[in-house]
Amino acid sequence: MCEKKKAPLGQGVLSMALANFDSWLRSPRTILMLLFIAAICYLQMCGYEMKLNETGYTMHLGETLFYEFKFGCNMPMTTVLFLIMVSELPRRIAYQQYSLIRSSRCRWMAAQLLYCLMMVVAMIALIALFIALMALPLVTPGSGWSDAARIASGEIEPYEALISEFILNNYTPFTATLLAMIPVFCFWLTMVFVILMFGVWGSPVFGVLMYAFLMVANVTILFEAFPFQLILPIQYATLDNIISGYDGKEIQQFLKIMGVYAALIVSLVAVMMISVKRVELNFHAESKQ
Repeated sequence: MCEKKKAPLGQGVLSMALANFDSWLRSPRTILMLLFIAAICYLQMCGYEMKLNETGYTMHLGETLFYEFKFGCNMPMTTVLFLIMVSELPRRIAYQQYSLIRSSRCRWMAAQLLYCLMMVVAMIALIALFIALMALPLVTPGSGWSDAARIASGEIEPYEALISEFILNNYTPFTATLLAMIPVFCFWLTMVFVILMFGVWGSPVFGVLMYAFLMVANVTILFEAFPFQLILPIQYATLDNIISGYDGKEIQQFLKIMGVYAALIVSLVAVMMISVKRVELNFHAESKQ
């Protein structure tokens, strides 16, 4: 059982999570990496503009957001930068030791999990904001699917559309964008939970190095040399990777992968909630702001 300590009103789980999030958001490392991510979004929009110029297509803002999140907004690069931003979990700040003393370990762990969730949501929201701002000069006013209108008018065939027929027939640009954000969210949340787990165990660097290796493994290792197929997590980090090749079974494949993510996330949470009661937690060594 988790030890029960009476904590002041301001020492709730949300208060601890917000304190960690505020410290992370103000970190020079976070600010610098966000500038790099903004630059990546700009480059993505430059490539998107070239594609529109080549095809002669026009797109609305909602379609543009979906198109970028469908591919993860340059998933390998944004993930590496986000990995640098979250490489210190739990954060080594003076408040951490104070909150651990004033609260129970279970509540402290719950605050760390909520803090990780807040980071992932903030990261996705900021990328969406960067993409939206940089896409404004490129998009045309309106809503709905431009590809659907072009197909209906006979301008293009379905195979020439930028958006797949499955998405055009079943979702609006808004719901499709939310759908495309879910795999990115699950992949990043799993990543930060793994880093946090190793951090609780006293080896935070191991989780960072493991994911850094996974990000570059597809270009540093000749997988064709193996007699069996190796699966990398990033293969299931974007909607395009998940549903490509599953014509007519896209929903089943998507739900299957999301089920695996859910099971993995629940398992990581359970392991951390159990581990935090047994490990030694000390944040005196690094008391930086």
